[in-house]
Amino acid sequence: MRVRRLALIGAAVLAAACVEDLSAPGVCPNYCPTAGLTIADTVLYDLSRDSSFRGYVLPHRSALLLAANVPGVVDGRAMFRINGPGSRFRINPSSDTTTGLILGADSARLRMVISRYDTALTNLTLAFYRLPKTIDSTTTFADVSGAFTDSLLRTLNIDTLLAQPNRKDSVTGDSAGVDTIGHTLTLFVKFDSTAARYVGADSGSVAYGIRVSADSPVSIAITSGLVSGPQFLSRYIRVDSSGVPVSRNMGLGLSAFESFVRNPPPPGIDSTLTVGGAPSARSIIRVAFPRVIRDSSQIIRATLSLVPAVAAAGVPIDSFAVEVHAVLVDLGAKSPIALDVTHTDSTMIHIGATDTIQLEVTNVLQAWAADSTQPTTFVLAARDEAESFAEIRFYPTIAAAFRPSLRITYVRRYPFGGR
Repeated sequence: MRVRRLALIGAAVLAAACVEDLSAPGVCPNYCPTAGLTIADTVLYDLSRDSSFRGYVLPHRSALLLAANVPGVVDGRAMFRINGPGSRFRINPSSDTTTGLILGADSARLRMVISRYDTALTNLTLAFYRLPKTIDSTTTFADVSGAFTDSLLRTLNIDTLLAQPNRKDSVTGDSAGVDTIGHTLTLFVKFDSTAARYVGADSGSVAYGIRVSADSPVSIAITSGLVSGPQFLSRYIRVDSSGVPVSRNMGLGLSAFESFVRNPPPPGIDSTLTVGGAPSARSIIRVAFPRVIRDSSQIIRATLSLVPAVAAAGVPIDSFAVEVHAVLVDLGAKSPIALDVTHTDSTMIHIGATDTIQLEVTNVLQAWAADSTQPTTFVLAARDEAESFAEIRFYPTIAAAFRPSLRITYVRRYPFGGR
């Protein structure tokens, strides 16, 4: 009976505890925080161990061939080589495999695409030169300066060509196509027997250099690559057929090598933070990322401020984008960079500008906050490396008055469980 009585008393107590008084005001337990969100703003100067390196993308690896004539800044010249067929060619390519000795060349039709140029230029002119077929990735401006002096093959005034009916010159055989959407200019250039010559000792290989000029400083970019680079659409040669020379079209001739040279060479790497140029340069900045910020609930905005020590030089068409990347692992100059948009931010560098650059790096810092194992290191690089002669140099962290800084706006950790 006593056990039963105790059980009934306990049940009554529990029932009383579970009864809700609807007329009483609501009561918030102590475990509900009463504090509001706190937004903090801070500027970090604890950026250190910065350095610059050059040589990530070399001219012969660039997606563009550069040519420029900017007095006092850069003289850049494009060059490419098209390999020949050897000493013999099939007499009847469609019917048998009989070959004949190649006697010489009559003409060729070169196709090339100018993917970046200033449409406001006047008297934009390309000059084609014969270069040694031995050009390669080690060739310097000095190595080909002689050929660019005494081996002129022909010139092409683009303004004159575009003014022709249907953009076709009936005298020279040149023609052009303009893409107003992609802003590209496709040129079809006729080479005579001298420009397209066949030399048996060279197996028919030919190499050309391109120099550009205009009424004002000029910089252009020519599409490169096995398929899209300069190429022969046709090349007519003379083949010996039982003592009788016959004309044959060798067909498509793709570039086997493409590159460009410049004078003066790119400035050496010094204590400044260098970005861009060709060969391309990158800079590395390491950040002491405070734990109080890394562990905050949310980073709202982050801005990296960089002060140019030397403005980017060139012509306006050479303006380029600089990207800030997070790194997958910090290995110094060989640090692999993250390429996805959540680990990258960018800004545009305009030629001649000396204003402080404000780079949004919110994506990168949010990635750091989300994964505490990531190295807190920035890499500054041109978006399209080695596709412009222009480069910019920023003051390093050792320059106290102009050093880089990082401004961060974030929400402080919410005080759950606080009173």
